[in-house]
Amino acid sequence: MSSIASSSKGKRKLNLMKKLSVLIVANDDISQNSYILCLQNFGVDTLGVRDGLMAFNIHDKTQMRFDLILMSSNMPMMDGIEATKKLRSMGITTTIVGITTPDDNEEYHKKFMEAGLDECYEKPLTKEILQSLIEKIANKV
Repeated sequence: MSSIASSSKGKRKLNLMKKLSVLIVANDDISQNSYILCLQNFGVDTLGVRDGLMAFNIHDKTQMRFDLILMSSNMPMMDGIEATKKLRSMGITTTIVGITTPDDNEEYHKKFMEAGLDECYEKPLTKEILQSLIEKIANKV
């Protein structure tokens, strides 16, 4: 179980039984950096990559594994749908949460979910959504 404790600087730090790691796959630097900062404030290890091909290669060519993958929908080289399908075909069972844009239509959202997402949100992800995702993951491990 996890719980929330406030630090003296007002940052929310989650008391996690295990150090969690999150892969953030997004080519939008502003969103990626804000997610990284927020998750690090929760005490989570993060790694950010710019596209789905990089996410696939990390899993294919290294032994790195993550507790959560935040996957943007639209990226160069390999989009979120293709990257999610490839990760699932490799046997990756990590929770993958899709991040769509307001421009993504309902059909695209459906295809993204069918690719193997566990959940999907429209960006930007708020601090509360990120906290909720980390708490769910912490309760699974």
